[in-house]
Amino acid sequence: MKQIGGTALRVSSQRFRGRTLARRWRALIASTAVAATLTACGAGTAPTPAAPSGSPASQLPSTAPATALSTTGTTTPTARPVDVQMMDDAVRNQHADPFAVVPEAVWSKKVEAVAQAFPTADKDHRAMLLGQLAGLLDTHTQFFGPPELMYDVWFYRFADGMYVVAARDHTLVGARLISIGRTSAKDVEKLMQPVIPGDNPSARLNAAYLTAYVDHLHGLGIVADPSKPRFTFALASGRQRTVDLSSSTSFPESAGILGSTAGGFTQALRHRGQALWWRTDRSSRSFVLSVNDYQDPSQAIAAMKKALDSRHADRVVVDLRYLRGGDPTPLWPLVDALKDPRVNSQAKFKVLIGRENESAATVLVYTIDTTTDATLIGEATPARADPFLCPCEDVNLPTTGYVFSVPQARAGNGDPRPAIAPDQAVAIRAKDFFAGRDVALNLALKLKR
Repeated sequence: MKQIGGTALRVSSQRFRGRTLARRWRALIASTAVAATLTACGAGTAPTPAAPSGSPASQLPSTAPATALSTTGTTTPTARPVDVQMMDDAVRNQHADPFAVVPEAVWSKKVEAVAQAFPTADKDHRAMLLGQLAGLLDTHTQFFGPPELMYDVWFYRFADGMYVVAARDHTLVGARLISIGRTSAKDVEKLMQPVIPGDNPSARLNAAYLTAYVDHLHGLGIVADPSKPRFTFALASGRQRTVDLSSSTSFPESAGILGSTAGGFTQALRHRGQALWWRTDRSSRSFVLSVNDYQDPSQAIAAMKKALDSRHADRVVVDLRYLRGGDPTPLWPLVDALKDPRVNSQAKFKVLIGRENESAATVLVYTIDTTTDATLIGEATPARADPFLCPCEDVNLPTTGYVFSVPQARAGNGDPRPAIAPDQAVAIRAKDFFAGRDVALNLALKLKR
């Protein structure tokens, strides 16, 4: 492929900042420009966030009054741990549509179960009890707490297992997770699922990095002693290695991790630090455009038109796999340009999508899916077709010190799909990834014209 242009990304705007990953791009979402854009997309008027209530954390009681339904059908006063009560209040009073993933009865039952178990649990177990509540909600809901202590390794879930894609100990890169302590990798995943908020399975795949978080592993009972986690790996050489990994709060940033997919194994990943970059693949006569951030696409549009006008390209491939949350406003001119009749067909217009396309990225994928003839290739979006959006209500939980955040708006397009599925699904396998083979892109380039 020949590089013919590109725009540098302001790396600091995309830098990984702990567990929040791709979801906490709130300042832009709350802006007037974004509000206008989302209204144009059918979002309507977002609710006004409620003013913070309650007293300072030091003055809050350990339990809060609540109302419970007795066995006789009458309501009787009871007391809930304050963190539990605050989460229940936020869901019922602030969330745009709290029971879109599970019915209200399921939520209410879990609230009572967590309230009963909370007082006798230790810190990490309490956090994961609250995490089970967050896990009943949508992809845009967040639950996180300082310090974001994690073992110095970054996991990614491939179709053939959980693998290390970045690590402070570089010899572990490419290793497959076999077990943590006495818990197999398969059972670790099962234990993690209930504490990951998500509209669909793709959202939970996107959260595989949580497998390295100390509070999760300890709070779920996978690791008994956080200083001796006993990770067992199958190395690329074929031999096994068991190691007590070190932990820190700085690994993701020091490793330059920008999203759930890490490592420079493919060309697309090596360039994900650029907002927009493009090139012409002469063998397939395709103009390939990667969109990793929300910036002015005018140069990319000009390059695409030049390639089509000169007939160096008669097909367009747009790679959105590493686009996450943000302000979609700058990219609407690109969507319009992609409706060029020379390429706007299933055969000539391919769009790569994936598990990182949350929030505003889902809005963009939805718009392309419903207003063009593009063929979508890759993985399903992690958010529903009518995604939840900010403004968001952040609730500081005084007992645990965690933050629970719920979205107060959604796109409002009325599409009931739990995800935007690709027209052609691509399973990402570790053997291809570590060998530098970009299967999804290759499929887009080799499809018959």
